[in-house]
Amino acid sequence: MKYKLIELINLLGSETKGDLSQETISGLAPFFQAQEDSVTFASDEKFLKKINETKAKVIIVPTGINLPENEKIYIRVKENPRTLMPKILNFFKRPLKKMEKMIEENTSIGNDCEIAPNVYLGHDTLIGNRVKIMPGAVICQGVTIGDDCIINPNVTIREFCTLGKGCIIQPGAVIGSDGFGYTKVDGINTKIEQIGSVILEDFVEIGANTTVDRGTIGDTIIKKYTKIDNLVQIAHNDIIGENCLIISQVGIAGSTEIGDNTTLAGQVGVAGHLKIGSNVIIAAKSGVMANIEDNKILSGFPLVDHREDMKIKIGMKKLPELLKKIKEIEKKLNNVIK
Repeated sequence: MKYKLIELINLLGSETKGDLSQETISGLAPFFQAQEDSVTFASDEKFLKKINETKAKVIIVPTGINLPENEKIYIRVKENPRTLMPKILNFFKRPLKKMEKMIEENTSIGNDCEIAPNVYLGHDTLIGNRVKIMPGAVICQGVTIGDDCIINPNVTIREFCTLGKGCIIQPGAVIGSDGFGYTKVDGINTKIEQIGSVILEDFVEIGANTTVDRGTIGDTIIKKYTKIDNLVQIAHNDIIGENCLIISQVGIAGSTEIGDNTTLAGQVGVAGHLKIGSNVIIAAKSGVMANIEDNKILSGFPLVDHREDMKIKIGMKKLPELLKKIKEIEKKLNNVIK
């Protein structure tokens, strides 16, 4: 889909140079993932210092800053670009067609599929061969489901998400729900539209009542052979590597990247905008607040080497006995002083 750049400029009341009436753009993209025909943000010093590292030809920037002379088009805005995100994301939000029947127009269903009663298939959905979709499932507009997938009862797959071949989605899971994105506008929590999607690669399994949020800009990606247990929360723009195991009640905040062959045990909490390496194991009920290198086995909160954490826990069991001994020593010392 193409958008007229001049319409975005007029929407933002922006300052630009030259005649841009014929310029078109394909959409909004994250700074380091943008293609040449994309628009992106450079709203703070972290991105402004690396302005030449994005492929985007159009960059939204604050006014009053010096920028390098190059072929890029800078849209200068008076506000922090982040406060304009509700406007910008609404501009790029793809239109949805009216829902009118259980199987909408332009739906393609492959060979040897089983589609149960009470299944909704939205406009422009593409269903591969030998796919099973159980009762109560909702497959929204523009979804692609690869060969040999199993979609269990009461699953919801939101618009424009993509599933590779051999995926299994357990009952009640939601793929592509809106990410938890808000910004303060005039002191009020204002929703930021989530215009990205979710990509599940081949042979991914999603557990019952697990939620995988769509990206705000760009996609949430779960790579091939990764298995996710029940009651897990994967937030917007997370990237989960290949062959990972994510166990029940794990919560991963937004824009976190996890390497390959990594295991997060039950009830692990992961903060946002982190990088967790490959071949990492995080033990149950741990809290991850910083980046983690490859080949680590960690546990606890704050997170430490697992063997060290075990020593700490064993030591804590001895605290009552140690306190008792300290009181006895204090009593003897007091008697000697007297």
